[in-house]
Amino acid sequence: MKGFVRELRRRKVFRMAGFYIVGAWLVMQAADVFFPAWGLPDAALNILLITAVVGFPLALVFGWFYDVTAHGIVRTPATDDSDARSTIPLQRTDYLILAVLAVIAVLIVFRAGTEIAEAPRVEIGEAADVATDEAPPLEKLPNSIAVLPFANVSDDPSNEFFCDGISDELLHKLTGFDDLHVIGRTSSFAFKGSDYRIPRIASLLGVRYLLQGSVRKHQDQLRITAQLVDDAGTQLWSSAFDRRLEDIFAIQAEIADIVATTVVPQIVPDHADTYEPDLVAYQHYLIGREYVHERMVPQAREELAKAIELDPDFAEAQAEYAVSMIMWRSPGHEQLSIAEQAIDRALALAPGLPRALAARGLLLLDSDLEGAEEVLRQVLAEDPNMVDAINWLSSALAGQGKVDEAMEWFQRALRIDPMHPAIAANLADGYLDGGQVVKAETILLRLGELPEPNGMVLSHLIELYRLTGRFAQMLRHAERLALDPFFSGPFRAYRYGVLAESYALLNDWEQVEHWAAQGLAPAPEKGSFERSFWIRLHSEPDLWRGRYMEAVEKHRGVMAAEGVPPEEMELHYGVILALAGDHAAAQEVLAAVEITPDEFSDSQKLAAGQTLAWSYSVTDQVVKARPLLEEIDRRMAGIEASGRWRRSDGLYSYALNAVLLGNQDVALERLRRAVEAGWRDYYIHHHDPRWDALKADADYQALMADVKADVDRQRAEIEAKKSEQPASE
Repeated sequence: MKGFVRELRRRKVFRMAGFYIVGAWLVMQAADVFFPAWGLPDAALNILLITAVVGFPLALVFGWFYDVTAHGIVRTPATDDSDARSTIPLQRTDYLILAVLAVIAVLIVFRAGTEIAEAPRVEIGEAADVATDEAPPLEKLPNSIAVLPFANVSDDPSNEFFCDGISDELLHKLTGFDDLHVIGRTSSFAFKGSDYRIPRIASLLGVRYLLQGSVRKHQDQLRITAQLVDDAGTQLWSSAFDRRLEDIFAIQAEIADIVATTVVPQIVPDHADTYEPDLVAYQHYLIGREYVHERMVPQAREELAKAIELDPDFAEAQAEYAVSMIMWRSPGHEQLSIAEQAIDRALALAPGLPRALAARGLLLLDSDLEGAEEVLRQVLAEDPNMVDAINWLSSALAGQGKVDEAMEWFQRALRIDPMHPAIAANLADGYLDGGQVVKAETILLRLGELPEPNGMVLSHLIELYRLTGRFAQMLRHAERLALDPFFSGPFRAYRYGVLAESYALLNDWEQVEHWAAQGLAPAPEKGSFERSFWIRLHSEPDLWRGRYMEAVEKHRGVMAAEGVPPEEMELHYGVILALAGDHAAAQEVLAAVEITPDEFSDSQKLAAGQTLAWSYSVTDQVVKARPLLEEIDRRMAGIEASGRWRRSDGLYSYALNAVLLGNQDVALERLRRAVEAGWRDYYIHHHDPRWDALKADADYQALMADVKADVDRQRAEIEAKKSEQPASE
């Protein structure tokens, strides 16, 4: 062995191996930078690594027989005798050996290049989609300012909402100065109680100035301290105000004036006469408005009703009460009639009051989208920074098919309120629909940096990673949503169901059963919003595994045990009935839903419509199936033509529709596009009988084999990384 090692050293094989390893490492580093920029997925890096490993023996063979000198390639002598020449000129056989080695190397490189070129992309329409889990800082606009929630330093904790109301009022007053760019309330209040330092908050919000302070309230005495700082935390102005509660309106105006003129010296305050409500009513109004922001609707209604009772002429309270009555609205319910009366009263007291008009626009969203659009545009002409009105206007526009304009308004709203979860989620969905994955991911990741991240945003991030085929990131965030103590409590069935489905996508059924069981215990209260997720979770693990009869039985069992009427879960029930082969029952359930073509944008209703058509087809009712499938295809083609359908799940459904229509070539082309966009739901769909007409096709089989291989690779990498972590992690 010692002699062999000595011979390897003499022939400089170790040196050749070292050169090869260093060279391969440099190539891998370069590929790690450039492959994502070229739109190549992680699989391309794995192909390159395998190529480097396969080529390593060739380098060793070359190093054993040959050496590279200043005079070119020479043959290494077979002996280290002192009389032997140090090098031997190449002979004819050497050239033949070198040619063979070169051909093998070229074939290896060519095969690698072909596989890399054919590797499915995970981006959707953009050149790069690098998952960094970090978002770049926002640009800081000139004269931009955020009002952080003032701290409650009173002895009474119940003054917390009053303090938040003071902060909100100051924010509202600052928005009245046109030269200021004021960050919205949701974003500013996202840092309440956090230990984030001023520079970090300023970076996340994209502001140059921040107003902070405290409120001490004792009976009718107030002490308000306020401090204006720049984005580095340097104090620019500070003052304390010791006044009686009745002076609260003057204090707020004075602070707003000082702050505005400090940020923009040329501002000249212009105070119009404003209504000053009863002080006790005003306190109930501040608390009620905070409850509205917190979506604590019953409490909001109670406080705002008290404000109106104490001061019936308080127009702002009337308007906010109307908003609280419309939130979580039930069409036709008496709440809407009460809201209309409050809006009319507010506008009679203060004609053109923007918040009252915004409430009217919100009310019209259910019945008159064009009317809602008209009213909300009027609101924003008067108060361009009312984020709620922008959000509602975007919904009105999107409902009319004006998606591009809706996206423009969402972008504007997010610049005003960059940490608003609903706006961020809506805008990210719009970007994802249009194939702009990087923009969607950046928005969602930025909100993930909040001290208390929003579960809705995290859910959208999980969905994004699923749709783009990045299961490691999907699983990491699904585990966070299910297991982070911050999210414990509400929506247990949903959170654990998301984690169970993530493991189903990775073909890890032991974990699926474990986490589904966690989501099923305990049962949520009857009538709760979470209950539908809990009911579905009983049957979904069997549905994901293709055990359709078992799924039907479990669904029937839980529905009967809970006394839930079938119509509450009819779409889900009808689909699994059809998949289980009970077409008569499936048709009875799904046909009763009467899904209109306008509802095919809803993924669950689309699946129900396609499944009903498929059920008709397999029971020789083509005359019923064909028109339904053709209408779905026409609608999908229109969405695709608009450039708004680039999501992998949408493309997959588009492909399924072609299968059901009998257009196999079209179905394969659409399915390839879905895979290129990131579709990797192989393990929960490969047994789907709706695809039976295509399963014998060799191209289909090859495409599914590639998808399966990529999912298996990702699972192996996830498990390898987890095995490297300490047990405590």
